[in-house]
Amino acid sequence: MFGIDDTGRFTFATDEFAALLDRTPDDLVGTPAAAVVAPEDRETLAAARAAVGDASDRVTRTCHVTLPQSDLPGPATIELATAGDGGVVGSLCRAAEASDPFRYLFDLIQDAAVGFEIVNYVPIVRTVNPSFVETFGYDRETIVGEPLNDYIVPGDRVEEAVNYDQRTAAGDINYAVVSRKTADGCREFIYRGVPYDTADGRRCGFAMYTDVTDSRRQKRRLRVLHRVLRHNLRNELSVVFGMSEYVRANAAESAVSLAASRALDAADRLAAVSEKARNVETALDGDTSQSVDAAAISRSVADCYPDAAVETALPETLPVTGGTAVYDAVDNLVENALEHTPDGTTVRIVAERADQDAFVRVLDDGPGIPAVERAVVFDDEDITNLQHGSGLGIWLARWVAEAAGGGIEYERTDGWTTVSLRLPVSDADDVLTLADAIGTEPTRR
Repeated sequence: MFGIDDTGRFTFATDEFAALLDRTPDDLVGTPAAAVVAPEDRETLAAARAAVGDASDRVTRTCHVTLPQSDLPGPATIELATAGDGGVVGSLCRAAEASDPFRYLFDLIQDAAVGFEIVNYVPIVRTVNPSFVETFGYDRETIVGEPLNDYIVPGDRVEEAVNYDQRTAAGDINYAVVSRKTADGCREFIYRGVPYDTADGRRCGFAMYTDVTDSRRQKRRLRVLHRVLRHNLRNELSVVFGMSEYVRANAAESAVSLAASRALDAADRLAAVSEKARNVETALDGDTSQSVDAAAISRSVADCYPDAAVETALPETLPVTGGTAVYDAVDNLVENALEHTPDGTTVRIVAERADQDAFVRVLDDGPGIPAVERAVVFDDEDITNLQHGSGLGIWLARWVAEAAGGGIEYERTDGWTTVSLRLPVSDADDVLTLADAIGTEPTRR
C-alpha cells in the first residue's frame, strides 16, 4: 500500500510496495507518484487520483499502469481510495498465487520475450524479460514505454513488422521467421506474437523470439555445398568415365587396361553415392504429413526384387503418416539388407500396428550391422571417418521416420537382424494410393 497527497507525492509506502520498485519506503516518501509509472500512464494515474482526492465522500477508482522499475510481467492494477484532505490511499491489486508462476516462467524462459500494448496499431513495450535484455541490449528502463519496432526492427523490415502489428491489433496470432536488430547485429528469429485483451478493453500481447540464426545459416551453407559438390561430381565423373574407358579400350598392356577398369569401378561407385544423395534430397523434400498405406508400399517394394524373393507378412492395409518418402525408406532398408549380406540371405518385410504406432520391420539372417556403424545411426554416437560403410540408405530411413514423428530401431536376436521403422498410425480419410505415393509402378534393373 501507499499514500499520495494532493500534490501527487508519496506520503508513505509499505515495505512490500517499495521493494517491488527496488526502493525503500523512505526513498519513496516525497517522490512524485508519476515518477514510478510509465510516461504514457502518468495522465491515467493523475486523473484517477484527482477523481478520488476531490470527492467529498469515500470514492474508489481503479487504473492500470506500467511500473517500469518493477519485475511485473505486464500492467499493474492499482486501486485508489479517498483518504481526506485531498489525499488518497492506494493498493496494488494482484493475486500472487496466479501471477507468480507466470512471472517465474516469463523471467526464466531462455527465449527473448516482451509484453506490449497496441496503441494506435503500434506495439508499446510494457515489460521485457532478462533474455530480451541480453539479446537485444536494452534494459527495462530504456525500452519500457517505447515503440518496440523503433528498437529492434531493421529499416528494410519495417513494412513487414507493421503488417504483423496490424494482425495483432485484429486479434490474430503471428508465427514467422523474422530478422531483428540485436546487440550482436541482425539475427534471425522464430517470432511468435500472441494478442490478448485486458479487463478494461486494451489490446495487449506477448512476443517471443527464438534465435535460429546459426541453424538456418548452417542449413543454407550445406545446401549450397551439396549442390555445388553434386554438380561438380557429375561433370568430373563424366570425364573420368570417358577417359578411363578410352584407356581401357586402347591400352597395349594388360596392366594398364586393368588399372583403367579399376578406375571405372571406383567412378561407378562414386556416381552411385551421388545418385543416392540426390534420391535422399528428393525424398526428404516431400510432404511427410500425408497419409500412405505402408502395407501396399511394402508389397510393392518386395515385388521390385523378384530375384531375391523378398518375403512379406503384411496386413491388408496399414495407413501411416509419412508421405511418399515412406516408400523410399522401406526400399532403402531392403536394398541395404540385400547389398550388405551374402547371396542367398533371407530378407523379410513385416508390418504391424501397436496402439498409435505402426511398425514396418525389415529382417535378414545375415551377419548384422557392424557395431561401429550401428552406434552412429541408432545410438547417436559421433560420426568419424571410420564409420561410413552402410552408406545413406539407413540414414534416409531414419530421417523419414523422424520427419513423420516416429523413429528407427535396431535389434539382433537369434541370428536375425531387424531394423524397424516406427511411424504414426494415420486416421485420415484421404490416403494416397500406391501410384500417387511412388509416382508410377516401380521397376528395378
